[in-house]
Amino acid sequence: MTIERLNPPDIYAPNKGIYTQVIKATGSQQIFLAGIVPFDHEQNIVGIGDMHVQVKQVLENIDRALTAAGAGRSDVVRINALATDVDVYISEGAPQVIEFFGDTKPTSTTYEVARLVHPDWLIEIEATAIID
Repeated sequence: MTIERLNPPDIYAPNKGIYTQVIKATGSQQIFLAGIVPFDHEQNIVGIGDMHVQVKQVLENIDRALTAAGAGRSDVVRINALATDVDVYISEGAPQVIEFFGDTKPTSTTYEVARLVHPDWLIEIEATAIID
């Protein structure tokens, strides 16, 4: 098995280079996405105070990260959502996640956290995919 580390150029760079955005394990064809946050390409926080806008940006970033690894939404088998307010996430974010993944329906766990690394982030989503 070979490990390939990817930091896709069309999403934001990892903060201070302390982690890798995407890990692709070739041979097993597993892809692991780090917690994806509501940054645009220039690392500007999108939708401060707005869960709907932040989830939309996170999903766009997930799509770009998957594409960079040679995967797509239908390859995602698991997501973990970390939200600062689960009730707001369920009402404003989860419907977007459901639409984003469609019939794929990955396994999912949602956690409410006191805060994320940046105090303006309302949501962070990790993903795991498996490709043929």
